[in-house]
Amino acid sequence: MEYTKLNKKGFERKYIMGLEAFMVFIVLVVATLFSLSYRKAYMDAREEQCFSLTRSVANEIDGDKVTHYLETLEADEDYYRILKYMRDLQKEFDIKYFYVIAPRIDKILYVWETHYDPAEEPIIGFETPYADMDVGKEMVNSAFKRDPEEELFSYDDKQFGKLITAATPVFNSKGVPIALVCVDMSRSAVEITIFNMVIRFSAALIIIMLISIVAYFFVMRKNIIIPLLKLHKAASEIVDNLESGEEYVSDIHTGDEIEALSDAFETMDKGIRSYIKKNSEITAEKERIGAELDMAKSIQASQLPSIFPAFPDRSEFDVYASMTPAKEVGGDFYDFFMADDDHIVLVMADVSGKGVPAALFMMISKILIKNHMQNGESPGNTLRSVNDQLLEGNNEGFFVTVWMAVIQISTGKGIAVNAGHEHPVLRRAGGEYELVKYRHSPAVSTVEGIPFREHEFQLYPGDSIFVYTDGVAEATSKEEELFGTDRLLEALNRDPDAMPEKVLENVMNGITMFVKDAEQFDDITMLSFKYLGQNQ
Repeated sequence: MEYTKLNKKGFERKYIMGLEAFMVFIVLVVATLFSLSYRKAYMDAREEQCFSLTRSVANEIDGDKVTHYLETLEADEDYYRILKYMRDLQKEFDIKYFYVIAPRIDKILYVWETHYDPAEEPIIGFETPYADMDVGKEMVNSAFKRDPEEELFSYDDKQFGKLITAATPVFNSKGVPIALVCVDMSRSAVEITIFNMVIRFSAALIIIMLISIVAYFFVMRKNIIIPLLKLHKAASEIVDNLESGEEYVSDIHTGDEIEALSDAFETMDKGIRSYIKKNSEITAEKERIGAELDMAKSIQASQLPSIFPAFPDRSEFDVYASMTPAKEVGGDFYDFFMADDDHIVLVMADVSGKGVPAALFMMISKILIKNHMQNGESPGNTLRSVNDQLLEGNNEGFFVTVWMAVIQISTGKGIAVNAGHEHPVLRRAGGEYELVKYRHSPAVSTVEGIPFREHEFQLYPGDSIFVYTDGVAEATSKEEELFGTDRLLEALNRDPDAMPEKVLENVMNGITMFVKDAEQFDDITMLSFKYLGQNQ
């Protein structure tokens, strides 16, 4: 992934978005807490201020004179002094309404009111029914008593708007409350003041947060994002660098897990290069071994008769053999040769094991068998001698199963030995192929000095012999089912009178149709011999 694509949804973008979300969250939480805290502190301060004003005015008023003012409705010098004092306080502390009232049963009487025109008569005795007041008797009853509890009243007045009122009683010389000093604050103004303060605080907080986040981002970019981008670039170019030979060298020094990751990446790069080098050496070695195995298979195949017709000048018989090797070098082999002008030797064998050692053992066995038979020995004596010779130095424990026969061409008489090999198949002229079953001798190279039983048989013109290794009967399909001898006989009897080459073709076609795409695990080796007789 290229960096331009990575940057659209990469760690840096996610990190910035995370910081922005964190900032918004912090601002909201802190602003909310500040708003609540500031509101309480501000309201407490305003409350104390209002009561301080009302108490200050109440201390200046002579309670007995209030009674005199209400009775005569006439103002004196002291009355105007109090009015001026109230107006000065109102102006200094931004009070909306400042007044003094005298409660009655169903109405209130104004004694002082800072908003009336001084040129006119004093407002003394001006009446307002409780019905015209939104807060009414509740406020008066709470404040107009000997031991009042100071309490702010917040309400919406139809005439004067949203107000917060503080009231302090005025007592006469006998200690009886006769009037209330009241201060009205605009609740809207208070709310605006609180709101403006919260906005200013939030703005300052946002600026501080932005500065902190930007500073923190650049620190994190230097220590995390840029090192990660370097690692990303190195990882993206690792294949090209492997080809060019340029090694990754860690130049990240953050002193944390990022640096450890970069060091690990450098170690990984070295490990990969070492692995590739070793793998190349192993691959080259495998290729060398593979080439040698192919050569070994070629040498093995070259040791088997492969030119057909094998005896073009002999009309008494026809012989054909083949070996289809599996992937590995195997130990199967066949052979046929003339022991003299009137005797032909047929050999079908299978060495235990796979690989080059088995192939070498196979070649030794083939040479020994041929040498003894060409020296005029019988099949039984030949295998007895070969058995003892192969046991010398056979530390790997290889053995070989052998079916071998020598046939007199002039008469069709034969002698066969089966040393632990598959049952041969015989067809009489005009008949079908059938297995020839009899007791076998042990395999060659198993026990020293053992005899090998010989079996005499007679071939007549038109008779055929088919021999094979276990790779034929044990050919396996994908369903892990074996080809078996029944299917072998079926393939042979599709054209029982066929000549040897066609016989092997029929069997191979039968195996191929059965196993289909399944892998071949063993060599498939076959030999067919047809006796035609002297009159052919």
